[in-house]
Amino acid sequence: MVAEVNYRPTPVNAGAPPLEALLERQWMPLVRLAALLVNDADTAPDIVQDCYEAVWRLRPNVEDYEHFVAYLRKAVLNRSRSRLRRLRTVNRFLAQARPGADMPPADRPLLVAEQHRELLGHVDLLPTRQREVIVLRYYCELSEAETAATIGISVGTVKSSAHRALATLRRKMKDISDER
Repeated sequence: MVAEVNYRPTPVNAGAPPLEALLERQWMPLVRLAALLVNDADTAPDIVQDCYEAVWRLRPNVEDYEHFVAYLRKAVLNRSRSRLRRLRTVNRFLAQARPGADMPPADRPLLVAEQHRELLGHVDLLPTRQREVIVLRYYCELSEAETAATIGISVGTVKSSAHRALATLRRKMKDISDER
């Protein structure tokens, strides 16, 4: 047979208010403290509530209520600091993830690919020598001398052919951008 145990907590400080009354009395001062620390009146009650839940789980044996209130203030201070640290981390992450003014628009790769396709279409329409010079100089990244040797023309002819081809391509691409 199991013996029945009657457990009644004995009040530690008989003349002092119970824990619930103390927590209720300290609610608004602690919320004001948290609001001033985190500069957000909406977050402050959550911070104090978190502290109260932690204290309630511990069910402290409170003998000195002044020290207990100081403990609650310190807990609110620490939780406010933690909240601010988390906010700083989130803001840093969002600043890195958020496209800034120097970031290209999201559709830029598609636009560049389309322009590149249009440019190649115009390169195909160039006269043979100009097309060869453009491809060797700018796509194969050969020097003027290497391009001249590859095609079998002089360096001056490479320069003049490249100049004429680039002028034609600029004009064609400008016409396309003006149409849009």
